[in-house]
Amino acid sequence: MRSRSVWSVLILALCVVAPPALGRTYVAYHDSTEGHNTALVLTNVANESVSVEVIAYDSAGTPIASTEVNLSGFASEAIFLEELVEEASGLAWGLVSAETEGRIALASWVGVDGAWLSIENTSVPLTLPETYDVSGYWITTNYANTASRSTALSLVNPFDAQAAGKIYVYNAEGEAQAALPFELEPRTSAFVLLSEELDMGSTMWGMVDVSCDAPILLVAEYLDAAGNLIDIDVVTSFYLVVP
Repeated sequence: MRSRSVWSVLILALCVVAPPALGRTYVAYHDSTEGHNTALVLTNVANESVSVEVIAYDSAGTPIASTEVNLSGFASEAIFLEELVEEASGLAWGLVSAETEGRIALASWVGVDGAWLSIENTSVPLTLPETYDVSGYWITTNYANTASRSTALSLVNPFDAQAAGKIYVYNAEGEAQAALPFELEPRTSAFVLLSEELDMGSTMWGMVDVSCDAPILLVAEYLDAAGNLIDIDVVTSFYLVVP
Protein backbone atom coordinates (compact mmCIF):
# COMPACT_ATOMS: atom_id res chain seq x y z
CA MET A 1 0.00 0.00 0.00
CA ARG A 2 1.37 3.38 -0.99
CA SER A 3 2.05 5.88 1.78
CA ARG A 4 -0.25 8.87 1.26
CA SER A 5 0.60 12.50 1.92
CA VAL A 6 -2.11 14.53 3.65
CA TRP A 7 -3.19 17.88 2.18
CA SER A 8 -3.38 20.62 4.71
CA VAL A 9 -1.12 23.31 3.28
CA LEU A 10 1.36 20.61 2.58
CA ILE A 11 2.56 18.83 1.61
CA LEU A 12 8.66 14.55 -19.78
CA ALA A 13 8.25 17.09 -22.76
CA LEU A 14 9.44 17.97 -19.26
CA CYS A 15 13.18 18.43 -19.14
CA VAL A 16 16.17 19.45 -16.58
CA VAL A 17 19.49 20.59 -17.80
CA ALA A 18 21.80 18.76 -15.42
CA PRO A 19 25.08 20.13 -14.04
CA PRO A 20 27.72 20.37 -16.78
CA ALA A 21 29.70 17.37 -15.50
CA LEU A 22 26.67 15.11 -15.87
CA GLY A 23 25.35 16.40 -19.19
CA ARG A 24 21.60 15.86 -19.60
CA THR A 25 18.98 14.60 -17.17
CA TYR A 26 15.82 12.79 -18.28
CA VAL A 27 13.05 12.20 -15.75
CA ALA A 28 10.11 9.85 -15.38
CA TYR A 29 7.66 8.49 -12.81
CA HIS A 30 7.89 5.07 -11.16
CA ASP A 31 5.74 3.03 -8.79
CA SER A 32 7.66 0.25 -7.06
CA THR A 33 5.31 -0.29 -4.13
CA GLU A 34 4.02 -3.78 -3.34
CA GLY A 35 1.97 -5.17 -6.24
CA HIS A 36 3.20 -2.47 -8.62
CA ASN A 37 6.05 -2.71 -11.08
CA THR A 38 7.99 -0.31 -13.29
CA ALA A 39 10.20 -1.08 -16.27
CA LEU A 40 12.45 1.61 -17.71
CA VAL A 41 13.55 1.33 -21.33
CA LEU A 42 16.66 3.34 -22.21
CA THR A 43 17.43 3.93 -25.88
CA ASN A 44 20.52 5.56 -27.34
CA VAL A 45 19.29 7.84 -30.14
CA ALA A 46 22.80 8.49 -31.49
CA ASN A 47 25.44 6.34 -33.17
CA GLU A 48 28.06 6.89 -30.43
CA SER A 49 28.16 4.73 -27.28
CA VAL A 50 26.85 6.38 -24.10
CA SER A 51 26.79 5.68 -20.39
CA VAL A 52 23.60 6.39 -18.42
CA GLU A 53 23.27 6.61 -14.62
CA VAL A 54 19.77 5.75 -13.42
CA ILE A 55 18.57 6.68 -9.91
CA ALA A 56 15.10 5.99 -8.46
CA TYR A 57 13.89 7.99 -5.46
CA ASP A 58 11.10 7.28 -2.99
CA SER A 59 8.40 9.85 -2.32
CA ALA A 60 10.48 11.32 0.51
CA GLY A 61 13.31 12.07 -1.92
CA THR A 62 15.64 9.29 -0.75
CA PRO A 63 17.50 7.24 -3.40
CA ILE A 64 16.27 3.63 -3.25
CA ALA A 65 17.83 2.11 -6.39
CA SER A 66 20.57 2.95 -8.84
CA THR A 67 22.40 1.38 -11.76
CA GLU A 68 24.62 2.33 -14.67
CA VAL A 69 23.85 1.26 -18.23
CA ASN A 70 26.20 1.34 -21.21
CA LEU A 71 24.49 1.59 -24.60
CA SER A 72 26.10 1.18 -27.99
CA GLY A 73 24.78 3.24 -30.90
CA PHE A 74 20.97 3.05 -31.30
CA ALA A 75 20.79 0.20 -28.73
CA SER A 76 18.12 -0.22 -26.03
CA GLU A 77 18.06 -1.83 -22.59
CA ALA A 78 15.24 -2.52 -20.14
CA ILE A 79 15.60 -2.10 -16.37
CA PHE A 80 13.05 -3.63 -13.99
CA LEU A 81 13.09 -1.48 -10.86
CA GLU A 82 11.50 -4.12 -8.62
CA GLU A 83 14.70 -6.14 -9.09
CA LEU A 84 16.80 -3.21 -7.81
CA VAL A 85 14.62 -1.91 -4.96
CA GLU A 86 15.56 -3.93 -1.88
CA GLU A 87 12.38 -3.25 0.06
CA ALA A 88 9.08 -2.24 -1.58
CA SER A 89 7.78 0.02 1.19
CA GLY A 90 4.78 2.32 0.85
CA LEU A 91 7.18 5.15 -0.01
CA ALA A 92 8.75 3.35 -3.00
CA TRP A 93 7.28 5.58 -5.70
CA GLY A 94 8.05 8.94 -7.27
CA LEU A 95 10.95 10.28 -9.31
CA VAL A 96 13.38 8.36 -11.49
CA SER A 97 16.20 10.19 -13.26
CA ALA A 98 18.56 9.14 -16.04
CA GLU A 99 21.73 11.22 -16.37
CA THR A 100 23.99 11.01 -19.42
CA GLU A 101 26.39 13.05 -21.55
CA GLY A 102 24.70 11.65 -24.65
CA ARG A 103 21.17 11.79 -26.01
CA ILE A 104 18.65 9.12 -25.11
CA ALA A 105 14.96 8.30 -25.13
CA LEU A 106 13.41 7.12 -21.87
CA ALA A 107 10.25 5.03 -21.63
CA SER A 108 8.55 4.24 -18.32
CA TRP A 109 6.21 1.22 -18.21
CA VAL A 110 4.07 1.09 -15.05
CA GLY A 111 1.91 -1.90 -14.17
CA VAL A 112 -0.08 -3.61 -11.44
CA ASP A 113 0.30 -7.31 -10.68
CA GLY A 114 2.20 -7.88 -13.91
CA ALA A 115 -0.29 -6.12 -16.21
CA TRP A 116 1.01 -2.93 -17.84
CA LEU A 117 -1.29 0.08 -17.43
CA SER A 118 0.81 2.97 -18.68
CA ILE A 119 3.68 3.62 -21.07
CA GLU A 120 5.20 7.10 -21.12
CA ASN A 121 7.92 8.11 -23.59
CA THR A 122 10.21 11.13 -23.43
CA SER A 123 13.23 12.16 -25.46
CA VAL A 124 13.55 15.71 -24.10
CA PRO A 125 15.94 16.45 -21.22
CA LEU A 126 14.73 18.36 -18.07
CA THR A 127 14.31 22.20 -18.26
CA LEU A 128 15.57 24.34 -15.42
CA PRO A 129 12.94 26.78 -14.06
CA GLU A 130 15.04 29.84 -14.94
CA THR A 131 15.08 28.81 -18.61
CA TYR A 132 12.03 30.98 -19.30
CA ASP A 133 11.21 34.51 -18.15
CA VAL A 134 7.73 33.65 -16.92
CA SER A 135 5.58 34.07 -13.83
CA GLY A 136 4.71 30.39 -13.59
CA TYR A 137 4.45 26.96 -15.13
CA TRP A 138 1.03 25.40 -15.65
CA ILE A 139 0.26 21.69 -16.01
CA THR A 140 -3.25 20.50 -16.86
CA THR A 141 -5.15 17.22 -16.82
CA ASN A 142 -8.71 15.91 -16.84
CA TYR A 143 -10.35 14.37 -13.77
CA ALA A 144 -13.56 12.62 -12.75
CA ASN A 145 -15.03 12.31 -9.26
CA THR A 146 -18.26 10.40 -9.79
CA ALA A 147 -19.76 7.13 -8.56
CA SER A 148 -18.12 5.25 -11.43
CA ARG A 149 -14.78 7.05 -11.70
CA SER A 150 -12.34 8.83 -9.40
CA THR A 151 -8.93 10.40 -9.84
CA ALA A 152 -5.79 10.60 -7.74
CA LEU A 153 -2.94 13.01 -8.40
CA SER A 154 0.78 12.73 -7.75
CA LEU A 155 3.12 15.72 -7.91
CA VAL A 156 6.83 14.97 -8.46
CA ASN A 157 9.60 17.53 -7.95
CA PRO A 158 12.65 16.57 -10.07
CA PHE A 159 14.81 19.46 -8.88
CA ASP A 160 17.38 20.06 -6.14
CA ALA A 161 15.40 23.08 -4.90
CA GLN A 162 11.96 23.37 -3.27
CA ALA A 163 8.97 23.80 -5.59
CA ALA A 164 5.68 25.42 -4.61
CA GLY A 165 2.34 26.12 -6.22
CA LYS A 166 -1.40 25.49 -6.13
CA ILE A 167 -3.83 22.94 -7.57
CA TYR A 168 -7.01 24.45 -9.03
CA VAL A 169 -9.98 22.17 -9.66
CA TYR A 170 -12.92 23.15 -11.92
CA ASN A 171 -16.10 21.30 -12.79
CA ALA A 172 -17.32 20.84 -16.38
CA GLU A 173 -19.13 24.20 -16.22
CA GLY A 174 -15.86 25.96 -15.40
CA GLU A 175 -16.82 26.66 -11.78
CA ALA A 176 -13.98 26.61 -9.25
CA GLN A 177 -14.27 23.69 -6.82
CA ALA A 178 -11.00 23.76 -4.87
CA ALA A 179 -7.64 25.51 -4.61
CA LEU A 180 -5.01 23.42 -2.82
CA PRO A 181 -1.59 24.96 -2.06
CA PHE A 182 1.44 22.69 -1.94
CA GLU A 183 5.17 22.68 -1.29
CA LEU A 184 7.55 19.97 -2.46
CA GLU A 185 11.01 19.49 -1.03
CA PRO A 186 13.78 18.55 -3.51
CA ARG A 187 13.12 15.28 -5.38
CA THR A 188 10.06 14.48 -3.25
CA SER A 189 6.56 13.51 -4.35
CA ALA A 190 3.09 14.15 -2.92
CA PHE A 191 -0.24 12.39 -3.40
CA VAL A 192 -3.84 13.63 -3.21
CA LEU A 193 -7.05 11.68 -3.70
CA LEU A 194 -9.61 14.09 -5.13
CA SER A 195 -12.52 12.18 -3.60
CA GLU A 196 -11.23 13.34 -0.20
CA GLU A 197 -11.21 16.98 -1.33
CA LEU A 198 -14.39 17.21 -3.44
CA ASP A 199 -18.05 16.27 -3.11
CA MET A 200 -18.82 13.35 -5.38
CA GLY A 201 -21.54 13.89 -8.00
CA SER A 202 -22.62 12.87 -11.47
CA THR A 203 -21.32 16.14 -12.91
CA MET A 204 -18.17 16.31 -10.79
CA TRP A 205 -15.58 16.18 -13.54
CA GLY A 206 -13.56 18.65 -15.54
CA MET A 207 -10.10 20.23 -15.34
CA VAL A 208 -7.25 20.14 -12.87
CA ASP A 209 -4.87 23.06 -13.48
CA VAL A 210 -1.62 23.09 -11.50
CA SER A 211 0.39 26.29 -11.11
CA CYS A 212 3.98 25.95 -9.93
CA ASP A 213 7.21 27.94 -9.86
CA ALA A 214 9.01 25.02 -11.54
CA PRO A 215 8.07 22.50 -14.26
CA ILE A 216 7.23 19.52 -12.03
CA LEU A 217 5.70 16.21 -13.13
CA LEU A 218 1.95 15.70 -12.74
CA VAL A 219 0.64 12.14 -12.61
CA ALA A 220 -3.08 11.33 -12.85
CA GLU A 221 -4.24 7.91 -11.67
CA TYR A 222 -7.76 6.92 -12.74
CA LEU A 223 -9.78 4.51 -10.60
CA ASP A 224 -13.00 2.58 -11.26
CA ALA A 225 -16.04 2.35 -8.97
CA ALA A 226 -14.34 -0.33 -6.85
CA GLY A 227 -11.20 1.76 -6.43
CA ASN A 228 -9.12 -0.34 -8.83
CA LEU A 229 -6.45 1.44 -10.82
CA ILE A 230 -7.35 1.36 -14.53
CA ASP A 231 -5.02 3.93 -16.10
CA ILE A 232 -2.06 6.19 -15.34
CA ASP A 233 -1.23 9.36 -17.24
CA VAL A 234 2.03 11.22 -16.74
CA VAL A 235 1.58 14.76 -18.05
CA THR A 236 4.66 15.50 -20.15
CA SER A 237 3.98 19.07 -21.25
CA PHE A 238 3.36 22.41 -19.60
CA TYR A 239 2.28 25.83 -20.73
CA LEU A 240 3.72 29.17 -19.66
CA VAL A 241 2.28 32.42 -18.36
CA VAL A 242 4.38 35.45 -19.27
CA PRO A 243 4.75 38.20 -16.64
